[in-house]
Amino acid sequence: MKSFILSIPKGLPSAIMIVLMVFFTFAKNPLGVNSLKVFPFAEQVGHLVLYFFIALVFILDYAKARLPHHSKINQEIGLAASAATLSLIMEIGLMWKTGFNYDMNNVVAATIGAALAFLFYHYWLLHPFRHYLYHSIQHHWRYQHRRKKKK
Repeated sequence: MKSFILSIPKGLPSAIMIVLMVFFTFAKNPLGVNSLKVFPFAEQVGHLVLYFFIALVFILDYAKARLPHHSKINQEIGLAASAATLSLIMEIGLMWKTGFNYDMNNVVAATIGAALAFLFYHYWLLHPFRHYLYHSIQHHWRYQHRRKKKK
């Protein structure tokens, strides 16, 4: 699994997320649902979750590309801010394409989702992610190398 994750080209997961987001935003009824009863702030919760995952993929994609080095906190904040800016661009695009009024609540929810992704990565996922992809590979290689020398 590690070799598969490490073999994914840099930027591909981020590009896939952007393409999927643009498709689902601008396609007319992409899932074929005619009507759906939802709770009162479902659209904002959807934006929060969507941009949480978009920002998290941006940050993880960049962190994987930086291995063996750490990504810096200002770079992580910049990637989360780029996801929030993307939500603003998508809202403006929807307003231009469909004529709907601009909804600032969606942008605020997307910004909160991107900020939560940064906090989630930086304070909970940073070291386990690096340990899984880099340190365990190095440890395995050193262990095997030492065993061969002793024989």
